[in-house]
Amino acid sequence: MNPEHYFVLKSGESIKSLEELILFLKNMDKETFEYHVNDAKNDFANWMRYVFKASKLADKIADYSYQDRKHIISLIERHLKELKVLVVNAGSSSLKFQLIEFHSRDVLFSGIIDAINLDNCKMTIFFDEIKELKVSVKNHEEAIKLLLDSMLEHEIIGNINDIKAIGHRVVHGGEYFKEPVIIDNDVISKLELLSNIAPLHNPPNVACIKACQKLVSIPQVTVFDTSFHHTIARDKYLYGLPYDFYNKYKIRKYGFHGTNHKYITKLLMEYYKIKKKKNPKFIICHLGNGCSITAVKNGKSFNTSMGFTPTDGLIMGTRSGSLDPYIAVHLEKILGIGYDELGKILNKQSGLLGISGYSDMRMIRKYQREDRCKLAMDMFADRLTHYIGAYIAELNGVDGIAFTAGIGENAHYIRKKVLDNFRFLGLRLDPKKNLKNDFIITRKDSKIEVFVIKANEELQIAEETKRLLKL
Repeated sequence: MNPEHYFVLKSGESIKSLEELILFLKNMDKETFEYHVNDAKNDFANWMRYVFKASKLADKIADYSYQDRKHIISLIERHLKELKVLVVNAGSSSLKFQLIEFHSRDVLFSGIIDAINLDNCKMTIFFDEIKELKVSVKNHEEAIKLLLDSMLEHEIIGNINDIKAIGHRVVHGGEYFKEPVIIDNDVISKLELLSNIAPLHNPPNVACIKACQKLVSIPQVTVFDTSFHHTIARDKYLYGLPYDFYNKYKIRKYGFHGTNHKYITKLLMEYYKIKKKKNPKFIICHLGNGCSITAVKNGKSFNTSMGFTPTDGLIMGTRSGSLDPYIAVHLEKILGIGYDELGKILNKQSGLLGISGYSDMRMIRKYQREDRCKLAMDMFADRLTHYIGAYIAELNGVDGIAFTAGIGENAHYIRKKVLDNFRFLGLRLDPKKNLKNDFIITRKDSKIEVFVIKANEELQIAEETKRLLKL
């Protein structure tokens, strides 16, 4: 620390750090304490606020007196033990972020930098209140720098080293990565190779990792959306294509949304442990703008709806979901289009948007009397019913079904539409609990329990990062 920032006591002694302040406070006499802390001033709180940018800590200790020294010390010790992990999720033109403090499980700072390298680029932060700022950001390196500067400016951190680790959400780990890994040059090289099978997702993930490496010296971890699904058996992940296509090009089902599926799995396994239910079987419906369903057996992914890419499976906000593969070949021929244009149709112009004109289920619900909106809801519920039914058969029965993510957590009307199809299995929905999005939305006499659980991929990434780095 710069000597200009040392705390100089009445006696002339200097305190160089908060750790040293604790030692001095333990033996400080009343006269010295009250010289620095009285009705007119609080030198200790001001030092914390202006030198260490620890405004919350300064506010907490500001009103304590000499008799409260033990409590002041405990608050400083708790502050020093704080473990801040930055979680980042880079898209092709966006950067989502959360700064998580582990001991309190508080999200200290979160938001998104959107439309990177476009004229309408903006930064939205959720801190005390929602704040939107028009910004000029050309690439992910500038986005990371803006994020770090914003946390310093808002005094979320005193300096960059307050962040102990960075956890990256990386969409595709291929067959290289079955677990989260600490980032090094070999990991980056493998991620770049995987860009061939994840051209939309891995390049911005790598760009963000390299930007962090350039700007800060903080340990980094990658957590993969695909890794949770590596327990799926070969007969379920292979396609009916020539086997050499798998050997040479690694074409297989990978599955995605694995970070949140793993988070929900962990919570449900804890629930069933309390219920003393051994080897539970359950189905997780992750329904947001992207949608996937995973069958879980003995705490492991047994099968999942997304495949080689996140376009497979359910109808989604703008993605088509499963379709006859020859439709793509036919469209290429009759429209005279290539790979990029076809990918745009399947990923950006299809799904709920393609059917109804709206990608947001709330808008579709609002205009449900219109034929195409009603049709979109019916198709969405039909595909959900199809996969849930298939997975119940594959699991040879089911103990529970969980709904998570935006639509899953809030669209009670979709849940009812789907779950009423399983009354023949003894599933009994409680209408009031379903309407309120309760944790359990089935009646006590229901043979299958249904849960509504808030998605929290960021916390799962932070936990994986903490575990791997042994923080």
